[in-house]
Formats: sequence, C-alpha cells, structure tokens
Amino acid sequence: MKDFGEVLENIDLKNYNTYGISVKAKYLVKPYNKVSLIKLIKYLDTNKIKWYLLGGGSNVILPDEYFDGVIINLSNLTAYEVTGDEIYAEAGIYLTTLIDKMLDDGYTNYGVLKGIPGQLGGAIVGNAGAYGINIFDYLNSVFIIDENYEIKEIKKEKIDYDYRWTEFKNKKIVIVAAKIKGVKGDVALIKEEISKNFIKRKNTQPLEYKNAGSVFANPPGLAAGYLIEHSGLKNISVGGAKVSEKHANFIINYNNATSHDIINLIEIIKKEVKEKFKVELKLEQVIVKW
Repeated sequence: MKDFGEVLENIDLKNYNTYGISVKAKYLVKPYNKVSLIKLIKYLDTNKIKWYLLGGGSNVILPDEYFDGVIINLSNLTAYEVTGDEIYAEAGIYLTTLIDKMLDDGYTNYGVLKGIPGQLGGAIVGNAGAYGINIFDYLNSVFIIDENYEIKEIKKEKIDYDYRWTEFKNKKIVIVAAKIKGVKGDVALIKEEISKNFIKRKNTQPLEYKNAGSVFANPPGLAAGYLIEHSGLKNISVGGAKVSEKHANFIINYNNATSHDIINLIEIIKKEVKEKFKVELKLEQVIVKW
C-alpha cells in the first residue's frame, strides 16, 4: 500500500475524529493524490480488504470496536483552482481553508460557513450549513469514483439533497472533488460578520470540549436545542458523554467518552423529546458501523 500513499499501522483514531473517541485501526492510508486514491481503492476491493473513508472526523460517531482494515484519509487531496467564477476544490480541503481561499479571491458566498469543522467532502455529504446558507446552495457538481474506478462528474441537478441530508449519506460513496459557484461580494463586510459569528459560537457552543457539532437536525420550524433543553436534559450524562450546558444540541466528550456512551445518550434524548413534545428528532451525525 506504500505505493499509493503514506501508511500508518495500528493507529489510534482519537485525533482523527472530533469526538476524540479512542479506537484502533489496523492501517490508515493517506493517498498522495486522486490517482493514488483510485488505485488504492481498486487494490483494496480486489484483495477483499475492508476500508472506510474518514474525512475530517466531524459529524461522525466512530464505533468502539477495533477496525481490522484500512482507514482512508484524504488530507493530501487539497487542490484549489479558479476558472472564471467557478472554483474546483478537492474533497480533502478543510472547509475553513476553502473559505479563506475564496475570500482571498473575492468570493464571499460561503463566508458565513467559516467555523464549521471538517473537510469539503464531508460537508457535501451532509449538506452542511449555517446562518441560512447550505453547501448545496452554490454547488455546481460533484466528482465521485464510480463502480468502474473512474472519476465521474455528477451535476447538482442529478443529486437528491435536502436540509442536512444528501443521497450520499450512509453510503459507501467516495467524493473526490467538487465545482462551486463563486459569488463576488464585500470581503471586508463578510469578514466582520465572520468575526461576530465566531464570538457568538464561542459564547453559545462548547468549543472547549471535544464534540462533533449539532447532534440533531432542527425539525421544521423548531430548534432541536430548545426541545432538548425544555425536556430537562441539559447537563445529563452517560459515562463520559454529556449534554452541553452551553447548547443542548451538542454532546460533549468530557471524560473519555466511548461511542457506546454517546449513542446511549442520543437514545435517551430522542425518547424524552418524543414523550414531551411528540417530535421525532432526526440524527444529523452519522453512527459509523465498520
């Protein structure tokens, strides 16, 4: 596998997921580029070796069990190119870095998303968003690796997507890159808004603890955090996982939480909110199964 990328053996994934869950994997491979990525996946499939694509590790709950396979990490796939007012960006680029580069080029349309953790690929899969702006609002197309191990471009119009959801979610789809519409705007003004948003996040979200962002998608016309808080669930804990005091739609790892702790806490929250408000909360995060 060293022909395809950097190989790490018996790796603890604690620093590769934002919950900080400690779980070991037999291998972690960082492909050198998209060609190496295709060759790696073909090699793994041909040799019937299990693999899992892990991006920035946000918005996911990794299992506690040892993974006897290959974790693929796209941190080397960070190309960024501008043609006209269209940006081509590879899936491994962190969203914050992408937004900084776009702002440097005068494009402000994704500015308010700065602060969302994770890489572009994962942001596309979950149609990440904030302050009324979603990734798919300005997405033109997505490049994936198809069943023939070739890169295929899919136009946005051919993709099923919704609020915090796409057809890629919970599927073994490898997103390689995307084309994004760039919209010019007042960079100084949007940077001022970003600064205000950061202060707001710092005051209202538990950034000082390991977490994976919003746990549940907001139901139509409602706020998940409000429903959880008014179900009397703020600050309750299971093992090392706890509902944040700052924002009830965040679960924090405050004391070496396991996947089991987090999932059990999620089930308690769903049950209590349904009983009190007759609302079925939908999980925004992905519970990974090896």
